[in-house]
Amino acid sequence: MIPWLIVLVYVGTLFVYAGHEASSAGFTSRLLAKWLPQLTSTQVKSCVVLLRKTGHVVAYGLLTLMVYYAALKTSKSRKSSLPFAIGFAFLVACLDERYQSRLPHRTGSRYDVAIDGIGIALVTIGILIGIRKKNKQSVEVTEDVENEC
Repeated sequence: MIPWLIVLVYVGTLFVYAGHEASSAGFTSRLLAKWLPQLTSTQVKSCVVLLRKTGHVVAYGLLTLMVYYAALKTSKSRKSSLPFAIGFAFLVACLDERYQSRLPHRTGSRYDVAIDGIGIALVTIGILIGIRKKNKQSVEVTEDVENEC
């Protein structure tokens, strides 16, 4: 139950943050220009894009990981925890962008959903590699035990 509560708080935080002006590209630009006055406006814009898109990848990768672990701890969803995590994170990404399209200081973008998908995909690949490695180690341990007998 606690893992799902953490997921819900995280998703709620994503939406609350998106609703604040501090989440806008303009706010980020002004902040970077103030902190790094030696940068040109073009450099500031490039940094803003890099920071914001990296934030998308990290945020949705983390969401995928959190949902995966929450689903693993739920008996009904254990077997399909990874597909569920992928679908859940993608759905939240779509809903978040739709929500942002209705805000005066934000714009919703399919491009951002695709970038969110990169975070989802990277974590999915990491999970699959981890599962494969765990299964391989399990097979090796079983073979070692059988060889000793």
